[in-house]
This record gives sequence, C-alpha cells and structure tokens, in this order.
Amino acid sequence: MVQNSTFIQNQEDLARQLLGTLPDRWGRMDVMSRAALVGVGQALFDGGMLADDAPVLQSGWTGGLIVGSRRGSLASDLDYAETLKLGPGMASPHLFGYTLPNIPLAEAAIQYQLTGPVFVLIGEKPFESAVHEARQWLSELPGEKKFIVAGALDVIPGQAEPAITAQFKIIQT
Repeated sequence: MVQNSTFIQNQEDLARQLLGTLPDRWGRMDVMSRAALVGVGQALFDGGMLADDAPVLQSGWTGGLIVGSRRGSLASDLDYAETLKLGPGMASPHLFGYTLPNIPLAEAAIQYQLTGPVFVLIGEKPFESAVHEARQWLSELPGEKKFIVAGALDVIPGQAEPAITAQFKIIQT
C-alpha cells in the first residue's frame, strides 16, 4: 500500500487517536519512525491487543515486530547527509539517531511494550519476507498469547515529498 502526503499529514492525527497525546520525541522523529509508530499501533488496535486505558499491549500478550524494507533508512540517511554539506559541525544530531533502519521499529516497540524480536529485513520482497520470518520466530516467544507484527515499511525519497509504503499484519499462533 503506497501512501502519499495525505498519510504524512494524517500521521499526527492518527497518532493522537491511538496514543492520546503525541510522544515527546514526535517532533524529532523521521517520517519512517512516525509511520512505524502509527502503522504498528493501528495493527494492534485493529487486532484488539491494546489496553483500554493506555496505548500499550493488554496484559498477558507477548509480541515482536519484524518488518521488511527495500531501502531501510535511506531517506533519513540522505536527509542527514544534506545537513553535512555545511560541515561536520552542522550535522543534525536529531537525524543521525534515525540513520539505522531498526530505529523506527524500536520507537514502536518501546511505545507498545513489544518485548519479542524487533528487527528489519532488507530485500526485494519486504512484506513476504517479514511474514515468513515472523512465522518462524513465533514459536520462540514465551507464553500462550503471543504474536508478531509483520510488515513492510519504506520511505522513498522525493524532491517534493517522500512516498511511504506501510503495511502491517499480526501473525499469531
């Protein structure tokens, strides 16, 4: 599912609906992290796994997050490199923190208290690879109520606005 600027503009509204308030780090998060936070939260909400009183997992659930990506953190890497043009002293520390493809997933995992495996697979078939890997990891999680959010997430850099690909699915036993 490719999303455009409407998705980017609605991320803040969706985040507020899911979380009640925006996380303190929202303003410095890159586009990919915001998409991960909202997309994973929406999948958990749709799956009935979020607690009624807080935007975290319901008690008793154990979950992880495995996402495939074609480009990883390329968009943030390019944005960071742009800040270097004026010299190393002008490099953005806010962007540097998002130049690893696992960081957007870490933002979501922390928010929703996912304690299982959390990682990105880079490849040509991101969603299929993530679902396959999630099914393999699922049996390794402790407890009876376990799941992995599998998905695909990419931010394709563009001159006017980035295109976002975000698709998430809950894999359960």
